[in-house]
Amino acid sequence: MKGTSTKRGVVVGIFIFVGLIIFATAILVLGGQRKSFIQSVQVKALFHDVGGLAKGDNIWFSGVKVGTIRKISFVDHNRIEVLMDIEKSSRQFIRKDVVAKVSTDGLVGNKIIALTGGSSQAQPIENGDQLAVATTISSDELMNTLQVNNKNLVEITGNLKNISRNIMNGQGTLGRLINDSSVFIELDQTMVTLRKTMANTQLLTEGLADYAKKLQTKGSLSNDLISDTIVFSKLRSTTVELEAASQKANDMVGNLKEITTSVNEKLGGSESAAGVLLNDPEAAEDLKATLSNLESTTQKLDVNMEALRSNFLFRRYFRNQEKAEKKRVKDSLKNANR
Repeated sequence: MKGTSTKRGVVVGIFIFVGLIIFATAILVLGGQRKSFIQSVQVKALFHDVGGLAKGDNIWFSGVKVGTIRKISFVDHNRIEVLMDIEKSSRQFIRKDVVAKVSTDGLVGNKIIALTGGSSQAQPIENGDQLAVATTISSDELMNTLQVNNKNLVEITGNLKNISRNIMNGQGTLGRLINDSSVFIELDQTMVTLRKTMANTQLLTEGLADYAKKLQTKGSLSNDLISDTIVFSKLRSTTVELEAASQKANDMVGNLKEITTSVNEKLGGSESAAGVLLNDPEAAEDLKATLSNLESTTQKLDVNMEALRSNFLFRRYFRNQEKAEKKRVKDSLKNANR
């Protein structure tokens, strides 16, 4: 009996020892997952909505787990304080200007605190630091936005369906273009005309460019007008002289108008000889008779002159006159050519 009870006590002791080992191992494993035995830095952040965040949830920085949530408590009716334990080994990489926001582990995973940003110029975080908070869109707001977008998408799809039906029925410009071959032919002809117009436009542009290049050729009149100030000043002075001449011509025309008016007045009266000739028939007849007599006298004079030219006494004189006239004409032509 004594041996049996001893054996039973040993078995119980072994079971108790194994149970203690399993219990200690479980504590160590759970503590390692929760980072309970790792030195940490405690910081906080104030949120308006934590979206279901709970104590013990993870804290990530750049996709790496760096701590856990120690405590969540209300500060007032719309502010919630979240205390976070950050591993001291990760402290040197997390700066004071990081931004904390509530996120999820995946699309629909557990809630986490995601730390983002931070500059190398800022100091690493320390105990008691309060981190800046970024506003996030909750899953409810996201679902509401998706619902609104779905409604808009359904409406857009319905409109596209109606547009497609109208096009297939030949309604509208696009429908006629697809279903009516004549519209396509007219459009094709229009495109051919546009191509010709573009080709002509290109040729015109090239011609203008060539013309502009020629205008810039040194020694040409256009280039001298643009670049030579002396030519431009001469042109300006010529323009001024032309304006003065035009003004003088206008004055002359005015004087001629006055003279014409005076002549018309005198011609209409009987005080002047021209007026008498125009208004007195007898004077006109006398003038005609006088002119007739002058004409006959002139003819007789021409006959006499021809007779004199044929006379040997005056022949030399007339030859000298012809030579002098020819020399005068020749000198005037030379002066004109100069």
